Amino acid sequence: MNPRTTVAALAVLFAAVACGGPAAEQSAPTGATPSSGATAPAVGPSRGGPLDGLDPCTLLTKAEAEQVTGAQGADPVVEQLGSARVCNFSPAAGRLGVGVRTTSGLAAVQSNGNVVQDLVVGRHQAKQAVGATGSCGIFLGVTESSRVDVVLGAGSPDEDPCPAAMRVAELVEPRLP
Repeated sequence: MNPRTTVAALAVLFAAVACGGPAAEQSAPTGATPSSGATAPAVGPSRGGPLDGLDPCTLLTKAEAEQVTGAQGADPVVEQLGSARVCNFSPAAGRLGVGVRTTSGLAAVQSNGNVVQDLVVGRHQAKQAVGATGSCGIFLGVTESSRVDVVLGAGSPDEDPCPAAMRVAELVEPRLP
C-alpha cells in the first residue's frame, strides 16, 4: 500500500468508526505545541473534560513509535481529522495515528461494516475495530464523552496491524487520566 493510500485508509477508519463533528466547528487554538515542534491546529469543540487541550503527540514519543513500527520517516505531525486532533507518525511501512476526541466517547464508535469488539486496556474500557482497508483502531474510553484513538494501517495487505496497534495503545494508556 503506498503512503497516500495508507493515509486515506487511516482517515476513512477514523471517520468511519467515529461519530465526530466537522472540522469547521473548531475553537481557538490552545497554544499547546506538539513534541515535534510543529504548530498544532485548533482543538475541536469540547464538553470540558480531562482531554481538553491535550496534545496527542505527548501520548506517544517518536522513539516509542519506532519500537513498535520501525524507523520513522519524519517527525510526528498534528492535524485535525474531523473532531479528532491526531498525531500522525510516519513509519516506513503503513501509517500510525494517535487521536484525541473531546466530544465522542466509546458509545460513538460505530461498526459501519467494520468488525468491532469490546476490550479493556489497562484501566480503560476500549473497543477494537478492524477496517476492510487493512487498518486497526484501538479506541480508549476516558469519559462518556471523550476518548483516545490509536489507528494503525498495515504496511502490507497480508499483515495484521492489530497486535502492533495494541502495543501502541498499551504505551498510550498509562498517560491517560
